[in-house]
Parts: sequence; C-alpha cells; structure tokens
Amino acid sequence: MYKPADAKGKAQNVPVPVKPALADKNSKEGVEAFAKYWYALLNYALETGNLKPVRGITGPSCALCSKIFPGIEKWNKDGKWIVGAGIQVRAVQSAFVRTSSGEYQVAMQSQQSAGSLRQADGTVGQTVTESPMLGDLMIAKYVDGRWKANNVDRLGG
Repeated sequence: MYKPADAKGKAQNVPVPVKPALADKNSKEGVEAFAKYWYALLNYALETGNLKPVRGITGPSCALCSKIFPGIEKWNKDGKWIVGAGIQVRAVQSAFVRTSSGEYQVAMQSQQSAGSLRQADGTVGQTVTESPMLGDLMIAKYVDGRWKANNVDRLGG
C-alpha cells in the first residue's frame, strides 16, 4: 500500500507511473500526454530517488535535468528523503509544428508544492517553499514509435 513520505520517513510502495497509450501517438495530443507523463516520472523520482524511468525517456542534453537531478540524488541517499515538493502540471500546449530537425516544442506551466528535505535523523535539512507558476519548454522527438524529451528547460532561467 502506497504511503507518502512524511516527517517520520521515506515514501513507501510508490507506484511507477504508467504511460498512457496516448503518450505514444505521433500527434499533438500524444506529445502533450507524453509531457505530462514525463512530469509524473519526475515526481516519482522526487519521492523515490529512482531517476532511471525519467532518464530512460530523456536525452543527455536536458538542461533542466542537469539542474535538478543532482539534488534529487543527493536528497534520496544516505538515509535522506524528500517530503512533498511535488510538481503539478497546470497546463500543457503544443502547436505541433515540426522543426527542420524533426523536433516538436511543448510549453508547460507547472508549480512546485511546498515540502522539506529531511536528513537521515529526520531533521529538516532544507525547506522547499511553494513556487510561483513556472514555465518550461520541452523539445521532443518522435523516434521508433515513441516520444523522447531531447531537452526540457525553464523559461526565463
């Protein structure tokens, strides 16, 4: 049974998000569903420290990933854990226009909820405040019947 992280310990029995069939369609709706799925895997990583699923659908030059993955790893090892701080996707939009390199852009609005980063002894190592609305841009490419996030980055930063 799933138990979210709290002041007493790590999340337990966190289900790996299931990719909706729509997220494999080469369409506007498909790339938008894929973007939501990508964030679901990012939230899974925040709760578990397991970045393998999100890395499996993300290219090596992901700018946002290079900013946040190290923190996820740091706060999910040596007995540390993350409470809350999940990312809620508020809006996803793609014009579904193919670039000359065969990629598509997806604009997303998201917001990170408040949370805390816990030390192994349960004390708060860092507090996460709720973010304002954030804008991200995903550059995705459809290859071999599935989408891949070649890059995700925060707009304006």
